[in-house]
Parts: sequence; C-alpha cells; structure tokens
Amino acid sequence: MTEETSPPSFFSRISPVFPTVTEDGKIDTVQFLEASKSFIQIYDLLGTAFYVVKKDMSGNIEKLYKTYNKAPEKYKYLNDLIYEEQKDPSIFAIDALLWLKRALEFTVIFINGICDEYEKGIHTERLDHLATEAYNRTLKQYHMWLVQNLFKVVVKSVPYRSDLVKSLYYGKMGSEAVLYKEANAYTKQLETNLKVIVQMYDDWGLNNDKKV
Repeated sequence: MTEETSPPSFFSRISPVFPTVTEDGKIDTVQFLEASKSFIQIYDLLGTAFYVVKKDMSGNIEKLYKTYNKAPEKYKYLNDLIYEEQKDPSIFAIDALLWLKRALEFTVIFINGICDEYEKGIHTERLDHLATEAYNRTLKQYHMWLVQNLFKVVVKSVPYRSDLVKSLYYGKMGSEAVLYKEANAYTKQLETNLKVIVQMYDDWGLNNDKKV
C-alpha cells in the first residue's frame, strides 16, 4: 500500500502536537498538557489492560492543570510552574510532571522499538517483549512488587503487530511504512520536550526514587 492510499492514522490525526521548545529552553504549558491528553488516547487502541496507565497519566495531567489555573499568566511555561513549586510544594506539580514524564518515556520507547524492528526487517507479530523492555527502562524501578506484577499483565496484553497497525488506522488497512514514519516524526517532537524536562529535573535536583 502506498502513502497516497493509506488512510489517516492515529499519528497523522493527533492534535495538538507537542510544542516546539523556545530558544531559551521553555515549554508552553497548555500545549504540552493538551498534547499529552491527546497522546494518551493511544491506550484506548492498546486494549483495556492499559486503562490503568491512561488513568494515572490523566490524573497527573489534571494535577498540573489545577496548578496552572491558579496563575495562567505566571505559569505560561511549564518550566516556571515547576520552578515556583520549589517554593510552594503544596501544589504537587513536581511529582505529577515527574510521573507523567516517566509514562511518556515508557510509551515513546515502546513505539520507537516497534519502528526500529521494522527498519531492521524484524516483523514478528509479538510485541510484548518491546513493552517489557520499555517498562524495565522507565517505570519498573519506581514500582513496588504489587505494581510490578500488575504491569507484567499489562505489557503481556499488548496487541499483535498486525492488530495494532489496524487499530492505529482506526480499523482500516494501511501501510506500515507510512505509519511508522508518522510515528517517528511524532515521537521525535515529544522527545525534545522530554529532554528539557529531564534536564530541568537534573539541574534543580527534583528527581526522587520513591516507589509506589
């Protein structure tokens, strides 16, 4: 199937995309949160087991919005919102963004893994090994035993490749090559945001190893 005949996919339809980082390294708060809200709809296409992931991410987006809405002009940029919370830890934004960032990293690594295997000519139907690897690299170390066991079930429930491709095309047949090209473009933009957040947390000493 050619690019011209491929139907719209999740990645071509999704809006808004993650913001372009400003020259001084800042991220627009509303665009970032709205893009996150749109992006986590991907879990509806991954299956009901991923509801727990989507619910947790939605909760953290909501916490960040509650903080933003207290002073929209002051918190136009995500960097300023987090910086200010260091003076007022009662608004909980630091932990909310930290967990949202980790979940976004999990999702990006999983998607990139699928794209990378396709580029290498590996077209196996099973994808749970990629979800497991993504979980081990991003979230596992912050989860206690019970949550780790829950995620073992979650990652094992990842759809087969052909089913996932069809879901990402909203039930229609489409080109894998086109889909992964769109996915790569999308995740690269998201990664520019994640790099800023990672650097921000490193510079300000805001990371923690607390387990849930």
